[in-house]
Amino acid sequence: MSLRWQDWVSALLGCWLLVSPWEMGYLLNLDAKGNACGVGAALIIFNLISACRKVDDGQEIVNIVLGIWLILSPYALSFSTEKNLTLNVIAVGSAVIILAAWQMFDAIRMFKSNKLD
Repeated sequence: MSLRWQDWVSALLGCWLLVSPWEMGYLLNLDAKGNACGVGAALIIFNLISACRKVDDGQEIVNIVLGIWLILSPYALSFSTEKNLTLNVIAVGSAVIILAAWQMFDAIRMFKSNKLD
């Protein structure tokens, strides 16, 4: 199992996205619901697979792309007028990007310390 805790937190953020249409009450907005469920499922599956890998091969790029999509999605899918929904996906997208960047920083730091040994 991986010590890369960021994968587990990103998977939990995916779980939140998956249930957020029901919890936040936007089931009737099919674009927003489909976006949250689709990206949420992708985050869960991808990060569970990544967390179980022994080698970090730069898979954080996928999380960064998903995070950027989440930030842009309210505008691309025309639900930016729904403030709580927009804040939710922007917050989750930002958190996913921050976690991926943190994981990349940890990997670089570990590589440098192993190289010096």
